[in-house]
Amino acid sequence: MINLIYKYGEKHIVFTDEVVNKLESYKQKRKEQHESGGILLGKVYKDLIVVDTISEPSIEDQSGRYFFKRDVQKAQKIIKVAWEKSRGERIYLGEWHTHPEDNPIPSSDDSKLINNMLKDSHMEIDFLVMVIIGIVSPHIAVQRKGQKICEPLPRVSSKDGLKIILYENQQGKIMGFKVLGYLNIAPLGYDIYNAAFSQIFYGSINSIYSLTGVTDYSLEKASNFIRFFVPDIDNSKDKDKIYLLFESMYIQIQMVQEEMQLKNLSNFVKVNFEKLI
Repeated sequence: MINLIYKYGEKHIVFTDEVVNKLESYKQKRKEQHESGGILLGKVYKDLIVVDTISEPSIEDQSGRYFFKRDVQKAQKIIKVAWEKSRGERIYLGEWHTHPEDNPIPSSDDSKLINNMLKDSHMEIDFLVMVIIGIVSPHIAVQRKGQKICEPLPRVSSKDGLKIILYENQQGKIMGFKVLGYLNIAPLGYDIYNAAFSQIFYGSINSIYSLTGVTDYSLEKASNFIRFFVPDIDNSKDKDKIYLLFESMYIQIQMVQEEMQLKNLSNFVKVNFEKLI
C-alpha cells in the first residue's frame, strides 16, 4: 500500500489507509470511466491534519469522462452527521476527484471551486485540501485564505528518513509521540531497523493499554505513520506507570540509535522533543 503523507509548513497531512484504498479504487484506468469525486473529512491537531473519511460518488452527483459535480445538499448532510457523531472533532477539510491522466494537473475550474469553497466557509480553519487522483500519481495541494494559488505539497519519501517527535509536558515528561516516514537502507525483508522501531512504538502502546487503566488517549495510524498521545496522565491513578513506560520507550529508541551510529546509519533517524501542552 502506498503512503500519502505530505508536508504542510510545520504540520503534516496524513491520509489513513482506508482513505487511500478508497481513492485508489476510483482511478480512471478504463476509457469509459467517468470522473469520480467527493469531500474530505478529518481532524486537525496542533501539528497534524488527518484525512480519515471521504464521501463517495452517488446517484445525486453529475459526472462525465472529463467532469464531476457533486450534489451540494448531500455533501452538507454528510458533513453535519460526521461533525455531530464526532462531537465536533471531524470536520470538512476539502475536495477530491479523479482525472483521466497519469499525473493530474488542476484545471481552472478545480482551482475556482476550492477557492470559492474556502471563501464561503465559516470554519475555524483557514485552508482547504484539494486532492486529484491520477492514474499513476495524485496531486495534493492546499488552498489558503488570502492566497490566489493552490499550493502543491511535497510528499514525505524514504529520502526524509524516519522522524520521531516525543511529546513532553511542562515538566519534561513524555506524554506521547509522533512517528512518520520510513528507512530505506536495506532490501525488503532485511529492514531490521524499521521492524525494531515499529516494535518499540506498538509495544509501548500495547503495554500502556494492558498495564494501566488509561482510557483517555488519542491514536492515529496510517502506513508509515503513527501518533499516540495521553493528554491527562497526571489525573490517572497509573500516572507513574504510564510515565515509566514512556521513559522505557525512549531508552529503547536510544539503544537502537546507538547501534545505528556504530554502522554510520544514525543520520537516517531524527528524534526531537516538542511541548504539546
